[in-house]
Parts: sequence; structure tokens; C-alpha cells
Amino acid sequence: MIRKLMSLVLCGAMAVTLCSCGTQDTDTGTSLALQDDSTYVLKPEENAETTLDGSGAIIALAVDSDGTDTGMNAMLWQGVQQFCTSFNYTAQLFAADGEGTEANEDALRKAAESGAELIICAGQDMEIPLYELQNNYPTISYLLMDGEPHSEDYASYSTASNTHCVLFSEEQAGYLAGYAAVSDGYTSLGFLGADMLPGIVRYGTGFLQGAQAAAEQNGVEVYLKIWYSGQYDASEEIAARMSGWYSDGTQLIFACGGTLAQSCVDAAQESGGHVIAADWNQSGLGSQVVGSAVKRYSTVVQNQLYSFYADGAGWNSDQAGQTERVGVSSGALGLTTAQWNFIDFSQEEYEQIYAGLVSGSIKVERYSDPDPSNLPQTANVACDYQN
Repeated sequence: MIRKLMSLVLCGAMAVTLCSCGTQDTDTGTSLALQDDSTYVLKPEENAETTLDGSGAIIALAVDSDGTDTGMNAMLWQGVQQFCTSFNYTAQLFAADGEGTEANEDALRKAAESGAELIICAGQDMEIPLYELQNNYPTISYLLMDGEPHSEDYASYSTASNTHCVLFSEEQAGYLAGYAAVSDGYTSLGFLGADMLPGIVRYGTGFLQGAQAAAEQNGVEVYLKIWYSGQYDASEEIAARMSGWYSDGTQLIFACGGTLAQSCVDAAQESGGHVIAADWNQSGLGSQVVGSAVKRYSTVVQNQLYSFYADGAGWNSDQAGQTERVGVSSGALGLTTAQWNFIDFSQEEYEQIYAGLVSGSIKVERYSDPDPSNLPQTANVACDYQN
């Protein structure tokens, strides 16, 4: 194992393009911080000019073979169903019969032939099949959450005019996780990323920046192990390596990608270590999970659907063929607050940090490249990059 020990310095400002769909907006970051994705119900502003009535029109969600029992797909399906209930549309679900691009493409094709005028899909498993399929059904609109259509070799990205994409500012969620971890007293940390894809890298580099900010604020030194495993599924192999981290003194691991948080929880059960999960609320994995840095899929998809139909059942000129990035300013991400297991880091402090991100008084750089030579230094955080 080759290890590179280096110290990395938080600096600079970030220019982030964030969206607001004009529904249930607020000027205070504190209320956005406490928003609960699992209970969110979109309510249009009282002076909204458009009153929606779908008259039973079909909105389809196409998902991979993981289904909608848990995770991203579960929260998206909840959001679609909630929107349909609120505004008299019909929600239909199309799940892939197997794994792989062909199975996912088949699920998208079945959705396209269902009579739906809008099809929602999400994540990297849907990026490749949608790349080709979006042009085959030009009269159907697509909403791709957490991804952009691209060729199998990643050489070409293309978003057709009937498609709108939404990406998240993962670096903001990572910042909140890192700040919370160090403020709660953890000074020996780990970051476990499934792969070096931009979204996961942004989680990690945001985590680093948040840890640095809290370490500087509290006058402490932090040690951070960083490893991109190349695996998305929980496994005994990953759990064994994380057990080694905990045995070596790592107190808390931020796990990003797939079901890797489960491996960290399995390892932590033996060592007494702790975990912060990513993407959705994973507190149900066990008491070892002190928090989750979540993308509020239900919240965002409800707002996206409202925007689509309020504009006359179609993507407007700012949305058609475009990618939109969402973050704290629209309440699109944050730490889960329904199960708050931090001890020294209070919800009140969390609300203050969140509000600072919303106002711009707290800056977070966005990095999509994991190369340490491209990152700023962090004076209070020593990083150990592992392979």
C-alpha cells in the first residue's frame, strides 16, 4: 500500500448555480436546513398564477433493478406519488427486469410507450440508455435526476431538447458532514468513496473543507484517510478494510456511494466507531450512523414537476436540453435532522452553518478532480491518500 501524507489550506470562494422553482421558497437558511425530505409536500405560493389539475395524466418513473424499496429510487417514487396525489396526476412505475444498460433501456422504453408525457429517471445507470433513447421519442419529455446523458465511453455528452437534467452540489453536503464531524469531537476521520466520479469526489472535497473550517474554528488538528474503493456494493472485503481503519484509530468514516455505508456500519459494530452516510437517510442501518448528508430527492422532484407543468407541460427555454445544479439555496440537500445523533454539534449550530452557506458568507469550493495537486491546502487537516 502506498500512502501519501500531505497537508492540504482551505481558501477561495465558490460560484454555484442553484435553482429555485418558485414554490414554497424561504429567505432563511435555518428553515431550509430543517426541511425533512420524507415528509415534504409541495405547496405553491398563495399568489401562484397557475392552478394545476392533471386530470389523471400519467407521470412515469423508470428505475433500475434495485426497485424502490430504499435509497434514491424510494425517495423519488415517494415524491412522484406525492405530487400526483396533490395535483391529480397518475403515477406509474417501470422497473428494469435485470441489471445492465439493456435492461434499463427496456424500462425506459416501456415507460415511453405507456402514454406518459413525462418520464423521470435517475443516476448513472440511466445516463447511458437515455443518451440514445431521448431522441427516439421526441414528443416525450424526460427529467434525469443526478446525472447527464452520455455515451458508454464517456466521450460524448448530449442532452436533447426534450430532456432536462438536475445535478446536486454535493460539496455543500460534504462540507456540512465534515463540519459536523469535527465539531462533534471527531479528529481522526476517514472518507470512503465508491469511485472517482465527480459527484463522489465533490462529497469528499467538501468533507475536507468542512473539517478544515471546524478544525480551525475549534483549534484542533485532524487526520483524514481518503480511499476510493472502486466498489459500490457493501462487502466483507470493504468491511474488513474499514475494521482496520477503526482499529488504527479512525473514529468516524464518511461513506459515499452505493451501499458502502453498510460495510462501515458492519465494521463499526466491532470497534465502536461511527459513520456518516451519504445520499439518503441511512440512520436505519444502526446506532453507529450519527448522521446522513442527504440529497432531498422527493423535495427536488416535486418542485421540478411543478415547474414543468406550470410552464404548460414542457421544459421552458432555460430548462430544455440544459443541466441545472441545485443545493442549499433551494433546500435540495442537508443533514438529516429527524434522527439527530450528534452530541456536541447542536441542531442550532447546524442551522447557523446552513444559513451561512445559503447567504454566501460561508464559501465552499467545488472540486470534481480528486488529484491532490489540484486541491488547496488545509492547514489543520493532514490527508492520507490511500490506494
